[in-house]
Amino acid sequence: MIPDSHCHLDLIDENEDIVISRALAGGVSPLVTIGINLESSLAACEYAKKHGNVYAAVGIHPNDTSKASKDDMGRIGEIARINEKVVAIGETGLDFYRESSQPETQMKFFLEHIKIAEKTGLTLVIHSRKANQEVLEILSLENLQSIRSVVMHCFSGDERLLEECVSRSFYISFAGPITFKNAEKARETAKKTPLHLLLCETDAPFLSPEPFRGKPNLPERVALVAEKLAEIHGIEFSEMNTILETNAKNAFGIA
Repeated sequence: MIPDSHCHLDLIDENEDIVISRALAGGVSPLVTIGINLESSLAACEYAKKHGNVYAAVGIHPNDTSKASKDDMGRIGEIARINEKVVAIGETGLDFYRESSQPETQMKFFLEHIKIAEKTGLTLVIHSRKANQEVLEILSLENLQSIRSVVMHCFSGDERLLEECVSRSFYISFAGPITFKNAEKARETAKKTPLHLLLCETDAPFLSPEPFRGKPNLPERVALVAEKLAEIHGIEFSEMNTILETNAKNAFGIA
């Protein structure tokens, strides 16, 4: 089976039963559905409760932090503690590309997410856009020993950032952009990622891979990302699938 380590089932404009069934029929499982705010995180937990192959991450996206409260973070921590299908905290991090939330607000919430991950021992899922150095500086100052793992979602950094993340044993996740015709640098980065730290994702409904670029994405299309990763690393598709499945289970503590 091919895992989709990062999707947003609540944002897909189709019935989740159909979406998940099609993913399973295409050999895609498990799915980790990611919360971007309190409402989205609660929805992720409901999908995970309903479907055996779906797991949840709960958190507040950096672009949503301007609309979130301290009470929301308290609820996120509570949800994470009481729900056994919650496997990660996030997505959290920093996004200095958009101006949806002030950097100071994003940083405050980022630190709160890290504290919850430390207390629960769950995986930390990180969004980093135009803020790679700031993200690494914050992580270097925090005690991450009690956190299961760190996942760099939809990695778009350069070789230097990759080296720093690999030195800290962070998982590196790639999505549809590595299939784009003009994404040679991303493919070079993926090739330099050690196989034991490699993950694949869709970020559905965003970042649809070729030949569906520009259309709403679906978890079933993670196979196209896995196929490209196999090509990049020069190994059989079946071998890459085994590697990705093992890594996803290790990264998120899925049996």
